[in-house]
Amino acid sequence: MRLIGDRRILLGSVCVETVATAIVLLYGHLSLIAVAVLYWIDLLFLTLRTMAQQLLSRPVTDDRSTLFQRPFRLLAHKRGSITVTDRLPGVYLRNAAGVSGAVFILVLSAATTAYVAAVYVPGELWGSPATPLVLGGGLVAAATKSWLALKAYVDSGGHEINPASAVTPRKRMLAFAVYGGLLWLASKWTLSTLSQEGPEITRAGMMVSASVVIVSRLAYGWYASRARPDDEGTDAMSESDDGAASQGRSEPATKRDVSLPSVPEGEPRETMVPVRASILAAGVVNAMTTGGVVDNQFGHWRQFTIRVGAAGILVVAVLALLDGAVVVSAALAAISLGVVGALSTVSAIHMLLALGGVKYEFHQSGMVAYDRYLGRPQWSVSYDRVRNVSVERGLFGSPLWLDAGTVFFDRISDPENGESAREPRSSIAFVPNPERAGELLRSRDEQ
Repeated sequence: MRLIGDRRILLGSVCVETVATAIVLLYGHLSLIAVAVLYWIDLLFLTLRTMAQQLLSRPVTDDRSTLFQRPFRLLAHKRGSITVTDRLPGVYLRNAAGVSGAVFILVLSAATTAYVAAVYVPGELWGSPATPLVLGGGLVAAATKSWLALKAYVDSGGHEINPASAVTPRKRMLAFAVYGGLLWLASKWTLSTLSQEGPEITRAGMMVSASVVIVSRLAYGWYASRARPDDEGTDAMSESDDGAASQGRSEPATKRDVSLPSVPEGEPRETMVPVRASILAAGVVNAMTTGGVVDNQFGHWRQFTIRVGAAGILVVAVLALLDGAVVVSAALAAISLGVVGALSTVSAIHMLLALGGVKYEFHQSGMVAYDRYLGRPQWSVSYDRVRNVSVERGLFGSPLWLDAGTVFFDRISDPENGESAREPRSSIAFVPNPERAGELLRSRDEQ
């Protein structure tokens, strides 16, 4: 990933480093710890900006099966974007799989850093009357910096060139993931120096150390603001923070978005929409089984370890309750149910994004799945390419046995029309009258 020269990047760096300089002057021997807290806030907004860049970047179809892509498999072939604000391009649902990795890192970093901040960071830092003001200024500065960098990325046209996987600053994200350990090291170094050398020497040492970090980051911001798109980047340049806006090359494992599917002329004979209650229920089933609904595909085998772990914790909670350890049992049950709830919530959102706006239009010669939210046809199939139509109302065809069903069928692939047998587009999910939908798909026999 190559840096893009933009003065806004330098301005954003100056905002954050100005707050860092004020922290050094205010906190003395605690300055290194306080600056570390500020830089965690900066990395937090970096992660949020990375997620935004991933959603805005050029959509691609990635055929690789990864741990984070499989739970969002139904979004892999979504066409079109949703406009959130006029100041930014549209958001591509197809890129949501990459965002889940950043969300995981964010949660991990927040949990570990919060623990270290509560247990190992001296209470003197949190008790200082300047801390609320400094933290507030840090939030504003970091948010300003990330917004300026995001606007630089968009204005450069990087979102039209780069796929979502090319905009991730991996080294900075890795630092954010292990930031709890970095904050712990800063705290232990400060406290051990204070106990061995006294407050004066500690104050001088920590202020000098923090100042070196501030100058280094400011110099990098200056460098990133002057780099040009056509400069040949090295590996060090390829993973940027302040210069995360980039002009890059598409990864060989991906391919450009396919063209829109063909749509029969005229008005549809009938239309059907999925039952929303079944979509939400499918989210719960999908979370517990890592798949099976809509396309009969299941997730990576490693995903089952999370479910098995949650079930094991719940079993231990029951045993603890039988043994009279009520507090331990309640804590373990809360952890287990929290994992299940989080998985179900994410899966339900996935299902709503994939099917919540879909409308199945049955024309004279074929069927079109149209997304009302995205405003585009998602896929289509001609009746003469449909074979082996079947209706399923079981656990996966009609989750929780609600009043709906799913129509499955085999299709003869048509590469010229962007159709592939590997794509999850061979089912009509959770419609209230699946038998009628099956009859319409078989209508080629009547032509």
